Amino acid sequence: MRKRMTTVLIGGLALAGFGAVGPAQAALTTFCDGHAGGVTVPGDLVVGAGDACSLEDTVINGNVRVAAGADLVATGLTVNGNVTVQDEGYLDLAESTVTGNVVNRGAFGVYLDYTNANAYTANANVNPEGFLWTFESDFSGRVLATGGSVLLESTVVNRAVESSDTQYTDILDTVVGGALTVTGADFGALVCGSEVDGHATFASNGEGVQLGAGGALGECDLGTSVWGGNVTIAGTAGHVQVSDNIIRGNLSGTGNGSVAQSDNRIRGELQGQFAEQAQMRMQMQLEAPAAEAPERQVLEQLRSERHAQAEADALAAGPAKL
Repeated sequence: MRKRMTTVLIGGLALAGFGAVGPAQAALTTFCDGHAGGVTVPGDLVVGAGDACSLEDTVINGNVRVAAGADLVATGLTVNGNVTVQDEGYLDLAESTVTGNVVNRGAFGVYLDYTNANAYTANANVNPEGFLWTFESDFSGRVLATGGSVLLESTVVNRAVESSDTQYTDILDTVVGGALTVTGADFGALVCGSEVDGHATFASNGEGVQLGAGGALGECDLGTSVWGGNVTIAGTAGHVQVSDNIIRGNLSGTGNGSVAQSDNRIRGELQGQFAEQAQMRMQMQLEAPAAEAPERQVLEQLRSERHAQAEADALAAGPAKL
């Protein structure tokens, strides 16, 4: 069965200084449990295990760490460093900027809305049920996602996007400035209304690969996708459907359960399975897999439940005296 898939208030703050740098300087770590806004934190910020922190119009001049089971929800946040989210932690940023990287180390989820960051990396021990969901966001570097579910929506990634061993990887109305590689997505990959400037490789994916308009994985009315290089699809257990695309390189398929391509403009060659079937129109009736819910609805439910709980916890904690 297919399984695809804003400010919290905070209180009670502790300040601790560590490692004196000189007579008049100290490296500060600020612990946040509660809500605050309109302040500048001079060093690192930590949301302790199980705590909830909500910030508005706040500047962090250091790194941020969201500990195990903790929540950081913020609007108008500027982090002049990296943000790391630990096991079952949750990060929810809107209209924010992270000058460094967002690092997922087993998070419940990472949601970025109208947010700029350098790059996203999911390290080892990633939560297989976790998610990365971006909307109207911008990465100056790459997105490297391992495990969980990935939905890049109306997003710009200026370098490569690479996902491996995810539940699914969906890319909607998004620009990828480099190569796109999707490997081992259990429930498949869908790319629609997007632009990929480099080569694209889809390898060893499960349920299917859909590039373009409506198909077995989902309907899409976002328009034509443009691919700047070769598109290679190999080892898909299910069906591969490629429709309504402009492909400036070759379209190649090997070892897939079945393939179909239609209404594409391909400047290179059809190769492998696509060449074999170039003279016939696929007339098979594909049974769409049963879906628990559309991807976006599943993510919205996960996010809203965690967000509501974080709000309640933050209110209970009281004001954060930043």
